[in-house]
Amino acid sequence: MSEFEEYEDETPQVLDPSIRKQLREAEKIRKEMDSLRAELNAERRESQFAKAGIPEDKLGSLFRRAYDGEADAESIRKAAEEYGILQTASTSPEPQSNNSELDALRRAQGATIGTSGSFPDPGQEFLSAVQSATSPEQILELVRQASSSNPELGLWTSRGSF
Repeated sequence: MSEFEEYEDETPQVLDPSIRKQLREAEKIRKEMDSLRAELNAERRESQFAKAGIPEDKLGSLFRRAYDGEADAESIRKAAEEYGILQTASTSPEPQSNNSELDALRRAQGATIGTSGSFPDPGQEFLSAVQSATSPEQILELVRQASSSNPELGLWTSRGSF
């Protein structure tokens, strides 16, 4: 054994009470920091789920608890789309309007209300004319014309029926 090793063994290392107090406080602060760090990470994670558009309903909350992938919004969104939590734009296309189908439906509707299928009924004509009007005066004129030529429409205004 060397002379230095013998000297270390003979003298016990006693810490000053103020140093022990500082060590206890530092340990307490470290534990506090660890809990704050965990809380911050949980808040960041929730923020990313919100950015990804994950709902907070039953299915969304299950996904939030079970997800263990990357914590960025794009990865979360992709995983949610895979599991069917979020609907992708490609899986729910908007219905395209088809004028020939609409014309066929109008003809069929005309056949059921007693008019010929080739012409729209007077109510439909009146509503389309009102939709294309650009001023209140034009609308009033349309009401006057429709009430005189088609009394079955039963049009009236606050100024009385026409």
